[in-house]
Amino acid sequence: MQNSQQTISHLSAGLRSVSLNDNNNSSDGSQNQQGQQQQAQLQQQQQQSQQQQQGQQQQQQQDIIIPETSSRISRFFQNQPTEGFTLFSHRSAPNGFKVAIILSELNYNYNTLFLDFNKGEQRAPEFVTINPNARVPALIDHSNNNLSIWESGAIILYLCSKYLAENGECEIWSSDINEQAKINSFLFYQVSGHATMMGQALHFRYFHSQSVPSAVERYTDEVRRVYGVIEMALAERREAVIMELDSENAAAYSAGTTPLSQSRYFDYPVWLVGDRATIADLSFVPWNNVVDRIGINLKVEYPEVYKWTKHMMRRPAVVRALRGED
Repeated sequence: MQNSQQTISHLSAGLRSVSLNDNNNSSDGSQNQQGQQQQAQLQQQQQQSQQQQQGQQQQQQQDIIIPETSSRISRFFQNQPTEGFTLFSHRSAPNGFKVAIILSELNYNYNTLFLDFNKGEQRAPEFVTINPNARVPALIDHSNNNLSIWESGAIILYLCSKYLAENGECEIWSSDINEQAKINSFLFYQVSGHATMMGQALHFRYFHSQSVPSAVERYTDEVRRVYGVIEMALAERREAVIMELDSENAAAYSAGTTPLSQSRYFDYPVWLVGDRATIADLSFVPWNNVVDRIGINLKVEYPEVYKWTKHMMRRPAVVRALRGED
């Protein structure tokens, strides 16, 4: 019986009232009945305590959204624009700026509504209606019956698909299904691997309630692994470009007698898919812009990623988006 008590000591408080005794083995029926009554009373007390805690939590969540916040969000939804897009974002959310970059690259008319998380605006009922995850980014297409889209990857693909349907081509995506597949692979790699690992690394480095060095190391190492994949892909593209454009020296490069770094095309822009910047590339920009905060120096550790990012950071649409200009 001692071993059983040790086992249940690791269970949650809600399970500690469960008796592991076999009632048939009790020689005292009155004691058994009294024990059952005590257990029932204990369970009732626990249920009441849980109900009180849930009520307090619900009240705290309600208190977060102050009347001014609710009215600001409510006013927007009661009087939405009739054209263009509204992007819901946050001043420190790379994924929000990722969508802004695509909107800017496509030259779409949009306005950004930066939510105030301290006031709980992301939990305003109207916003949760369009984004049940209560996070940013989210987008409303006012010219399409106020269609709402959430999750950055889904938003980006919607924008590119819309632009392609309207214009017959989309420079930062593709009209070719095979090229779309290649572009989308890198897009989802960024969404599921790059952004997620970066977010965890930042959280455990700056915002977690306790210091967990192993978590910081684990997620930072994973970010480095992600960058290693991108570095290799860009390096292969670099070699292919040099061999094509610097053909008179191709034999020397192949033989290893002349390093690729001596080619005049060594700083030439290269991209993950094709010969132009696409959403496969552009989706990485906002996160690359903050990677130094987790102790990764792109210029030193991943020179191809650094050059790639530098070229994208000079694009006028990227500059406008990162400045928060609609």
